[in-house]
Amino acid sequence: MEKVAMHIIGDIVLAENTGKALKKWRNLFNIQQIELAKYLNVSPSVISDYEVGRRKNPGVNIVKKYVLALIEIDKEKGGQTIKALKRILDKSPSMKAILSIKEYENPVSLEKFLDIIDGEMVVGDVSEMQIYGHTVVDSIKAILEMTGDDFYHLYGWTTERALIFTNVSTGRSPMVAVRVSIMKPRVVVLQGITPEKIDNLAIKLAKIDNIPLITTRLDTKELIKRLNG
Repeated sequence: MEKVAMHIIGDIVLAENTGKALKKWRNLFNIQQIELAKYLNVSPSVISDYEVGRRKNPGVNIVKKYVLALIEIDKEKGGQTIKALKRILDKSPSMKAILSIKEYENPVSLEKFLDIIDGEMVVGDVSEMQIYGHTVVDSIKAILEMTGDDFYHLYGWTTERALIFTNVSTGRSPMVAVRVSIMKPRVVVLQGITPEKIDNLAIKLAKIDNIPLITTRLDTKELIKRLNG
């Protein structure tokens, strides 16, 4: 637990914009301002002031209290976020299958994300959904080379992200892998395939898990360029 806390504290203290970093981590933990404020016994406006920069940059002690509160609240909810972060810090994943992984400083709406990747919705619809990062993975290498533990590393710091599988033929294998995983991405993107070629089982699994399923015809290099641009 200490290792996770120190990593987060360091990320916030060293960030160019401390307020944005505080907000980023609170969002990654999926904790509301009012919930955090109640735990810290302060008003929600205090949390908001720090996150938007209306108060001067908090010192290390305040950052520490903020981070430890996030961790304790997460523990009370089952500790899923902490467990995911600990797995990432304790073990380096097999990076061969991961082509690009990124956490966003600010969340991106699903509508904007669709525009960026020239995506087509297959399951779900464009709503107020937001994502906080993406992982682009070679689907063949992921299925053939990654262990179950390695698969968790595809989620980076949060599952509230787009999991993008490249070189897909039918989409069945990626969606089966997502289905059997305890952790679920916010969105799944299948690259290199048209909607009509997606396997019916892949579509059914996306509907069962209530995961928006998207396709894109961009080639891998262009896709990664746009995502990291």
